[in-house]
Amino acid sequence: METLNVAASPGSSNVRRAVRNGLVLVAVLLTLPLWLPVRLFASFNPKDTLFLTCSQILSLFPGLLGIFLRRGFYLMSLDSFGWDCTIEFGTWIAHRRVSIGRCVYIGGRCTLGMCSIGDHTLVGSNVDILAGRYTHRFDDPSRPICEQDHVFRPVRIGRNAWIGNSAVVMDDVGDDTIIGAGSVVVKPIPAGTIAVGNPCVVKKERFPVEQREQSVV
Repeated sequence: METLNVAASPGSSNVRRAVRNGLVLVAVLLTLPLWLPVRLFASFNPKDTLFLTCSQILSLFPGLLGIFLRRGFYLMSLDSFGWDCTIEFGTWIAHRRVSIGRCVYIGGRCTLGMCSIGDHTLVGSNVDILAGRYTHRFDDPSRPICEQDHVFRPVRIGRNAWIGNSAVVMDDVGDDTIIGAGSVVVKPIPAGTIAVGNPCVVKKERFPVEQREQSVV
């Protein structure tokens, strides 16, 4: 039996985009009681506890309703957030100092610390993106770890990357890079590579450097 692939017309794509953007604006209004206090009291709440509470509440809304409510809230509360990003059920963000680009997909039950995520990147389910490797120091054995210093460093994940399920990311991931499921990233992973393991190491190049420069933008 012959199959027929019909590309969507520019007109229908524009209509879908307009409907999506309209729903995001509705979500901005619905979540105003959450993001407005977060923004008004940001200077009095340096640990972002109010933001974290709102993020965890919104993570519990399932389906399309949850996706659009999270879009509305994060559009107004994060450093930057693409209108067309999808953040699935159970995923929450710990800090406002987060930037998420266009067409990003983040699966369910993820936790995000301070980070930036480039356009067109895919993040699988159960992924943890930490704010660097030193969120807790443990140099002084005479003090509990929870009372020692910590260093938050934003982690950068490049554009058009793919982070596999259950990965833990503690350092930068380059553009066009694939991180295997269950990997633990403790050192920077260069662009255009496939890396797996604990600790995560590069296994192969995806394509030559000259092709990397022409990849999706």
